[in-house]
Amino acid sequence: MIAPSHPPASVTVQGSTRHLARGEDYDYFCDVVAPVYVGVRPDRPAGVFAADFALYDFGATGYGVLTTPPVSAQRDRSAIARLSDDALFLNFSRAPWVVEHLGRRWTVPGGVPFLLDNSMPFRIVVDPRRTLRLHSLRIPRGLLAREDVVRIDERVRATAAGAVLAAQAGLLATVVEEGRLAAAPAMSDAVVALLDAVDSSEDAPSADRLRVAQTSARERLGDPTYSVDALARAMGCSPRTVQSVFAAHGQTFAAWLRDERLQHARALLVDPAWQGRTIAAVAAASGFADVSAFHRAFRARFGCTPSSLR
Repeated sequence: MIAPSHPPASVTVQGSTRHLARGEDYDYFCDVVAPVYVGVRPDRPAGVFAADFALYDFGATGYGVLTTPPVSAQRDRSAIARLSDDALFLNFSRAPWVVEHLGRRWTVPGGVPFLLDNSMPFRIVVDPRRTLRLHSLRIPRGLLAREDVVRIDERVRATAAGAVLAAQAGLLATVVEEGRLAAAPAMSDAVVALLDAVDSSEDAPSADRLRVAQTSARERLGDPTYSVDALARAMGCSPRTVQSVFAAHGQTFAAWLRDERLQHARALLVDPAWQGRTIAAVAAASGFADVSAFHRAFRARFGCTPSSLR
């Protein structure tokens, strides 16, 4: 059970590597943050390692905010043997990120919490073009009624309780970023309670599952290689399940994706910011690798050519 009262939140570690020389910045981060963060270690970058970090003690839970360069990080079996820890970490980022954990590769959409089991290896894979800003709530074993990490991560994206959890995790992140730490311990307790609600909630209605699938897929419209398999990995389910979700609403995933790409292309064609771009650029930004195929699909869908909208 979670304690009903909370001691004041306190800062465990806070700092930056931006004032340090190249090489020293990475070593300092690993010496100061990695041990407190229980063995999570970033890859050594080719250049500078400009990072900011703050770790807080909320009493029953701990909380960290890390901003790091776009390098991957991991906790492997050697790190687990060297510094054991069986806590759970609920991670939250406003940008999408990827994590390899418990035999799966999860694509985590921005604004969606993701639960990690720190007693098991994992690797965080980041976009090399984007700085990573990650909020992590450290939850000791025993605070959750059950600790089925995979089940929780699947249900965060597919249940109404998961949507509420995501909103609460976002509010907690905002409160910490704004320095309003007095409210943070109670809010972290609410997050833990919502994790239990996600674990015990009923399966999502079909419409909710469709909305989750479509939201995830829209983030990848510009990727011509995007497939039902990739969406299934992002949702933590099988491709057959994804197809069933669309079929329940009289659609196929392929047909829906094609129409979304065409709608996206039409929006770009009339966007003043894109008036100087070529039709080929619009096609590529909408996930069409072949310009001729784009022209044919656009005419079939809208009864006109792409250039006629300019």
